Amino acid sequence: MVGILLVWPSAARAEVDGNALKVSLVTFGPGTHPFLKFGHNAILIDHEDGKGIIYNFGMFNFSSPALIPKFALGRSEYWLARTMRDDTLADYAADDRTVQVQELALTPAERKRLFERLEENARPQNRNYLYDYFYDNCSTRVRDALDAVLAGKLRAGAGAPARLTYRQHALRLVSDLPWEYVALDYALGLPADRAGTRWEESFIPMELRDVARSVRLPDGQPLVKAERLVYRSTRADPPQAPPRYVGRFAIIGVSVGLIFFGLGRLARRSGAARITLGTLASLVGFVAGLGGTLLLFLWVATNHRASHANANILQSVPWALALVPYGIKVARGRLVGIRRAGLLAAAAAGTAILGVLANLLGLLAQDNAHFAALFVPLWCGLTLGLRALRPRGPRVAASS
Repeated sequence: MVGILLVWPSAARAEVDGNALKVSLVTFGPGTHPFLKFGHNAILIDHEDGKGIIYNFGMFNFSSPALIPKFALGRSEYWLARTMRDDTLADYAADDRTVQVQELALTPAERKRLFERLEENARPQNRNYLYDYFYDNCSTRVRDALDAVLAGKLRAGAGAPARLTYRQHALRLVSDLPWEYVALDYALGLPADRAGTRWEESFIPMELRDVARSVRLPDGQPLVKAERLVYRSTRADPPQAPPRYVGRFAIIGVSVGLIFFGLGRLARRSGAARITLGTLASLVGFVAGLGGTLLLFLWVATNHRASHANANILQSVPWALALVPYGIKVARGRLVGIRRAGLLAAAAAGTAILGVLANLLGLLAQDNAHFAALFVPLWCGLTLGLRALRPRGPRVAASS
């Protein structure tokens, strides 16, 4: 999308007549890349000489070596840039993304104020901002700029209860990419389950488009004066609600738990079963423990506010990493390894069950049923399998 990345030279800062301006909200539908699943939007200002400027709050340096570290820490910087109207719209259409333009019924004075605000915001010393997916992104910046010149009328017209939570919106938009769906669901914490109002859910560009359609100005006229579809994508629209995979997660969790239990029963008379059980215990401990450590890192060391206070840390405990060395000892038939691995698995099972109870009691009202359905039977199965492996007599022969 070369045209998007070419910053158009600054518009003249001479006095501008609001009557000579036309203001539109431009909404771009989702793309195919994982980063583009959430859509995009911008403000278009057309001048009477036919020149059109798009004010785009979604600019970032994709080639910067600091991109990944800053993203991981939640410290990504985005900025506002001007791009040429025709090139920008054509580039998004060429990427097979739906392009919709809504002309807004602003007064000449409001159009002039918005133009001046955006021009000032686009100055090099003012253009950068700290990006946050839910709370400060391309859509919230567009929303807030429009609301400022409308003296709060946009926010006042978007006070109805939200249709979905932050989590549900994120998951529905990535539902066609299972790995991204699972990763987002796992990484999002308690703040992501807040519903709020239509104003807050307009962090999604397509939701802001719909909010704009519903807003009425004090004189009764709609905020959206006219609307045109520039291009419609050949891809299907995202679902209106996220799919639920609790049953599938439960099947996986129960299946793995039964495998652990069965291996534990067989391991008393089969070295191969014992080695397999110990190896799998180490693998599960590594994956679950590493995942829990990542959740802890997101909570205490990053600006990803939506990942703080994540109840999944009770399902995927960081100290499960200790199962890695003890699983190896289980594979080797070491009694101390069998006992301590069993204690670790039992503690993980207890913590996972505690997380479910806390959720049911409303103490941790996070929508993490997927991961509870996976980890509770998994940890319980591993606990029972290791218990079945423990010797019933005073001594067990070790093998290596």
